[in-house]
Amino acid sequence: MSTYASFQGRVYLGKRDINGNPIELRTPGNVAELKLALKTEVIEHYESQSGSRSLDHRMIKQKSATVTLTIEEFTKDNLALALYGNYTAGATGTVTDEPLPAGLVVGDRYALAHPKVSALVVKDDASATLTLGTHYTADTDFGAIQILNLASFVPPFKASYSYGAVTEIGIFTQPLPERFLRLEGLNTAQGNAKTLVELYRIAFDPLKEISFISNEYNKFELEGSLLADSTKPIDATLGQYGRIVELG
Repeated sequence: MSTYASFQGRVYLGKRDINGNPIELRTPGNVAELKLALKTEVIEHYESQSGSRSLDHRMIKQKSATVTLTIEEFTKDNLALALYGNYTAGATGTVTDEPLPAGLVVGDRYALAHPKVSALVVKDDASATLTLGTHYTADTDFGAIQILNLASFVPPFKASYSYGAVTEIGIFTQPLPERFLRLEGLNTAQGNAKTLVELYRIAFDPLKEISFISNEYNKFELEGSLLADSTKPIDATLGQYGRIVELG
């Protein structure tokens, strides 16, 4: 009887406790592709007696495996993992008399120190107030102003405002991340037969590229190396890398 396969399922990534057990398992959302690629590096021996120099033996020198996930959801957890970063939730606050750049030019756009701005007031050095819509426009979500007319105002200029809470994600602020991967899969070619895949220890590489502007649904690829898990016994059947469990 032929057994065909076409898998879907939910992927979970988790940290590991000191015993190698998965903790804090969380799904990265929709994973369009999950791939495991195995590779061996071999030394080949050729005999030197027959005149044919025939290959008569191969010895495995190294084993390696690569795991690739194509992730479609741009959550803070996914981006932090991909960027080797951490994320933080900022607090609300107020700014008084933030200095704007010297030599403001009509038509140019200037970024404030914070996004999600409200109650914005722009004044000149004589404390005269510029009028929104007449002397400047404001993008309060992004925290930016564009100069329309400086009239007879006296530079330098300063801005006062309130700002809202945002989530900030850093880049290259954490060491190489390792994760436990668990796929709770369905073989749709076999009546949605359930299959469990566990990969014990994956060291992820940083993100190769990300499309911030695209005409398609955005997604990004995470790639990592499958590492041996020393907390698992050296078992001739299951080994120290992972397992595939057919649930029937």
